[in-house]
Amino acid sequence: MTGTNTLPPDLQAAMRARDEAFYAVDSAQWGKYTASDFTTVQQNGQFMSRAERIGNLQTQKQRPYVPREREQHEQQGDLVVTRFFSGGLWVMEVWKRMDGAWATVMTQATTAYSSAA
Repeated sequence: MTGTNTLPPDLQAAMRARDEAFYAVDSAQWGKYTASDFTTVQQNGQFMSRAERIGNLQTQKQRPYVPREREQHEQQGDLVVTRFFSGGLWVMEVWKRMDGAWATVMTQATTAYSSAA
């Protein structure tokens, strides 16, 4: 896996904008970087579609931005898999360049082992 500095700048910007939108509870901005067929598995095991996750996001409260830590990336052309630690969770995202723009197509969050935090 490669480091953050090797990712395309437009992907780095998309990741940051999506993360900021998440913490700001800005579902419109978050959705801009989230594919229409997006799915996620939350740390509690709940599977959600894009529409379900947007509805869930809208019920949350704004929180201070938490930067990603321990990022790892694997890029194969227009597909990037990234793993990072944030807020007590390990998160894996799959990003894809579609119609010239980056969007995440799936994610999975897992509660971090307490000794790894």
